[in-house]
Amino acid sequence: MEVKVAKTAGFCFGVQRAVDKVYELIGSCPDRLFTLGPIIHNEEVVNDLEKKGVRVASEDDLRTLPEGSTVVIRSHGVGKEVYDHLEEYGLSYVDVTCPFVLKIHRIVAEESLKGRHIVIVGNADHPEVVGIKGWCEGPCTVIKTKEEAKKF
Repeated sequence: MEVKVAKTAGFCFGVQRAVDKVYELIGSCPDRLFTLGPIIHNEEVVNDLEKKGVRVASEDDLRTLPEGSTVVIRSHGVGKEVYDHLEEYGLSYVDVTCPFVLKIHRIVAEESLKGRHIVIVGNADHPEVVGIKGWCEGPCTVIKTKEEAKKF
């Protein structure tokens, strides 16, 4: 049997960029390096980073992180309010949000400021969708199923 690995096997460039950046930061932030949520949906990578001292923090943890902590915003991105909290709590952060996701954030922010109702197709609980919703200034609807789309 011949096994072929697809040309594009592995992480997308945004995720690879985020993971590489966290590994790069390990030496410069000992005991105070956090990712805001797991850096990627890959237990092996998250566990390896944990062994190297990188801890996962939630948005609720931000106000209690030790002074001098650095928080890495993962490739999924976050809503505007999270940046405000990072500033408010005096935390350093490294933003590795995927450039494609950042583009969506900009579009959603601009269009919602124009009064447009933003419709996002996806899982409302997924971090990327939560982040996109966090840039909406007005009405926003998340649709996950065909039935929800028909109802909308």
